[in-house]
Amino acid sequence: MHVVGPLHCEHIVGTEARISAIVVTYHSGEILRACLKGLLAAPACAEIVLVNNGNPDAVLEELANWAGREPRLKLITGHGNIGFSRACNLGARAATCPVLVFVNPDCVVETGTLAKLAALADTDVASLIGGHICDEQGLEQRGARRGTLSLWSACVSFAGLGRPGPEAGIWRDFNRNREPMPVAPIEVPVVSGALMATRSDSFWRIGGFDEAYFLHVEDIDLCHRYGLGGGKVMFDPAARATHIGGTSQAASWRVETAKLQSFLYYFWKYARPPFGHLCVLLVAPLLALAILKRIIRAK
Repeated sequence: MHVVGPLHCEHIVGTEARISAIVVTYHSGEILRACLKGLLAAPACAEIVLVNNGNPDAVLEELANWAGREPRLKLITGHGNIGFSRACNLGARAATCPVLVFVNPDCVVETGTLAKLAALADTDVASLIGGHICDEQGLEQRGARRGTLSLWSACVSFAGLGRPGPEAGIWRDFNRNREPMPVAPIEVPVVSGALMATRSDSFWRIGGFDEAYFLHVEDIDLCHRYGLGGGKVMFDPAARATHIGGTSQAASWRVETAKLQSFLYYFWKYARPPFGHLCVLLVAPLLALAILKRIIRAK
């Protein structure tokens, strides 16, 4: 592992700068530059810990040069593709500020977003705060606010049978983006790891991300463990970021396969044996079929 651009949070000018932004990049494409520029423009951001899980040599050289010139940018590289969860934990260990904000490399934060997330996260109660993630047209994307993940809710979602609103009962969609936008921060079961904030001490008391997840579902697991530990998971509609889709150069079938593995691991991890494990085994083929259809449609 190689680190470029060492710094420490208290060396940053400005008392409002108390956030370490952690970005994990793997063949992220052109949008990575916009992501980093947006974070650097945020006064509350004292440092960016950029964890390189894999990029072309030319991109890596550019990032290393950038980190050499920019005192707030720290580049961690040389460890290979260790998966998203492990890379997030690696970045969190290198961070030096009291508040951590995890930001996907294809998200561009709006002015004030980091400060809003930090204000809610910086509390004595372990809190995990998710932001409002929009597409390029300003419409809310799926995943920023979600319900509780269960075998049933996953099947309803994958089958396209989910309906918005609590009146839908057991058919309520796991994703809440079709429901009215709240006017103020609210507690929800799950927020997105594409834009989430928490205090560093709370994050490590919970145990950080479960590194058994290579890609996907690690954010759902983290939210679940915050809840189990007596903490709060909240969605802030005012903390906005734009997600630019279609920039990653990772093969879609690899992403979808990793997603299936992560879902099955999550269900197995929290199932009550033996009946719960039996249910996972019965549902696994249905989830695999749904993922296969997504892979075929993507080609």
